[in-house]
Amino acid sequence: MRLKGVVLDSNGTPIADADVKLTTEERKLEVKSSDRGVFEVGMTHSPFNPELTLEVTKPGFKPFEKRFHAKEHLESIVATLEPIAKAQETWRSPFSLSIVAGIGGITMAKNKPREFYVVITNVSGGPQSIWQYSNSWGYQAISFELTMADGKKFGLSKKQEGFTRNFPSTFVVEPGEHQVYPIKLDEWWETHPALPKTDEMPITLKAVYGVSVTPEASQYKVWTGRLESRAYNFSLRQW
Repeated sequence: MRLKGVVLDSNGTPIADADVKLTTEERKLEVKSSDRGVFEVGMTHSPFNPELTLEVTKPGFKPFEKRFHAKEHLESIVATLEPIAKAQETWRSPFSLSIVAGIGGITMAKNKPREFYVVITNVSGGPQSIWQYSNSWGYQAISFELTMADGKKFGLSKKQEGFTRNFPSTFVVEPGEHQVYPIKLDEWWETHPALPKTDEMPITLKAVYGVSVTPEASQYKVWTGRLESRAYNFSLRQW
């Protein structure tokens, strides 16, 4: 028998140099598709009705396979190869994270620091549950990475706190909606290591939203993972 065919991608474009293999239980024949995606294979087989298998493969594509019997007298075939999507490219966080400065930039002070905001936006197509800020699961979800002009980096997070009343409460962020967190860098925040005390200095600030996998997160279907904002340029004042 002789079998002619063409190898195409999902857009109908010919695929050159694809590996084409025709096999029976007794024989195997291999050829390559031409620069126009065309191939032709011929095989002499037993006078009975053996099963034949046509396999077409190409790196970056899912393999194509066609099984048939000799008495079907198959003469031509179109083998369409679907591309393999990379998991890294198809994954996307359901949120974006940003910092919005208040009046007067960013300040750190034990008493009456100026307020600024961290904004979480749902960029997915469905509602997303996240922890409320008032319980132990969400209390330290927001932190910051602070970088000085000389490149030295500092972590900035809320101090540990004991909760006398604690419940895994959540809220839902609808698609396209936001959750806004007012932030005051007061005595309940600390840097790692300790930040040098100056009146004013230029910094870059990056917000981090991180939620660990816990039994409660699974039970309440809360989003878990780590999300970072871009780096923002600010002038930091301390008093």
